Amino acid sequence: MESSTLTFAALDKRIEDLPLHPSYQFTPSRRAGWGSSIGFASALLALIIGKTLPNNRWALAAAIVLVVIELSAFFVAWTAQQPGFNMKPSSERREFAEILDFDMPHHEELIGWLRNFPRERLQAMSDFTGFRVERLRSKLPLLTGGLDRLGILPILVALFIQFKDMHWPPQVSWPEVFLFVLLMGVYWLSLLQVGVRFRVELYDMLLKKALAT
Repeated sequence: MESSTLTFAALDKRIEDLPLHPSYQFTPSRRAGWGSSIGFASALLALIIGKTLPNNRWALAAAIVLVVIELSAFFVAWTAQQPGFNMKPSSERREFAEILDFDMPHHEELIGWLRNFPRERLQAMSDFTGFRVERLRSKLPLLTGGLDRLGILPILVALFIQFKDMHWPPQVSWPEVFLFVLLMGVYWLSLLQVGVRFRVELYDMLLKKALAT
């Protein structure tokens, strides 16, 4: 036993120290995250440039380039989560099976490490994580309405705000810029909260598996 008392910090460190399959750096979730981030950043810059320098030729050219980058990034983010865009589904399934084979021994090792601690401590932590998971699930919809189920909807709303009154050269009002920034901020904050909920759910699952005999 590495420590007389199990803590959430120690459990989180063990999770973070788990080795990752090399293909994780190219997974659809990472492509979707990078695509969304680049798309939102490009859209914000295009809005600001279009508003502050509406009659500047070079600023207009830069705004056009940023809009192209934005649309391309959102397309990449969307297609990354669409199985139909995978040209070789059998290869994708085989790669996922290899990832499972890679992860399974490390998962079992983590469960074994947890079982070295007293069951009373595991039960107490499991009960507490179960409570926190329910709290997170009930609080998150107050802000997002279930962001993890919205999919591409926030992106479509952002594009609608940007292009609903489109004319050339583009003229964007400051309220529209503010609304877009607010939407992007809420979306990013919600993604962070969803990530926290996923980690607490992982704690809960690991502790319950460690308690199962």
